[in-house]
Amino acid sequence: MSEDTFSLADSIRNLEQTFSRGLSTGWLEGVKPYELVSGDVTSHRGTLLGTVIEVRRDAAVVKLSASVRCGDGVVFENTNDSEHSQGGRVYEIIRRGESVKEAESGAKVLLRFANNSIDDRYVAENQTVWKTDDPRRQREIQKTWKTSSPNRCIPLNIKVRAEVGKPIELFITNQLGANIHLAGTDNLESARKHPLTLEMLREQLDRLGGTIYSLGHVEAEMIGSPMVPLSVLGNLRREMLAELEAASMNRKPYPMTEEALESLRRENRNKYAPA
Repeated sequence: MSEDTFSLADSIRNLEQTFSRGLSTGWLEGVKPYELVSGDVTSHRGTLLGTVIEVRRDAAVVKLSASVRCGDGVVFENTNDSEHSQGGRVYEIIRRGESVKEAESGAKVLLRFANNSIDDRYVAENQTVWKTDDPRRQREIQKTWKTSSPNRCIPLNIKVRAEVGKPIELFITNQLGANIHLAGTDNLESARKHPLTLEMLREQLDRLGGTIYSLGHVEAEMIGSPMVPLSVLGNLRREMLAELEAASMNRKPYPMTEEALESLRRENRNKYAPA
């Protein structure tokens, strides 16, 4: 999954597919231990898939709340008799009378299962259907375990001030609240052939491979055609990464203001409010 398509919704679905007995808002709404996890679910439940509309032999008509593919694992939640909740892998998907390999959220589909893989005596209308396994998404998740490169990076915004006769200065900020000021040790000399350029700065500061950072916006104020050795820029880049690492280790666990927390609470209430 590329960084461009990696959304919050994707992150939540990945969490639910890895292992989930149901997500919660944690301590966002105050100290409510009984709301941290459902006591009615004792095993992996996964992602909400839809609601049963009709039950048939080895099949069920479902109104989808999420996409489904052939091969996905699903379970029909039997709240009256949880020990007999039925589940299996989707053998075939029928939509509008045609067999399809995949159906999107909002569709009404017939999900077929292998013969005798589900007992329709324990499947009923209005039961909630959960997707317990998505092989394609699992493969995407597993790719993240097998690479040292992060899937998501934190962009760094850097302002550079380079003036002849003074040390070069870097001002670094990011979306996590970092605010770092670095300066070289020696005064800059006037360039005879190759003065510092914005392109040179971007090239040297963008060497962030293997870290959780990427280069964001870069601006430069250059006074008097300064010359900056590449070794100086390399040292500053390494010092910047060390400072960022130290800042992340020392970050307070709850840096949000009460106003920001209340905004999140309102968003949460609106999202989960009954229809």
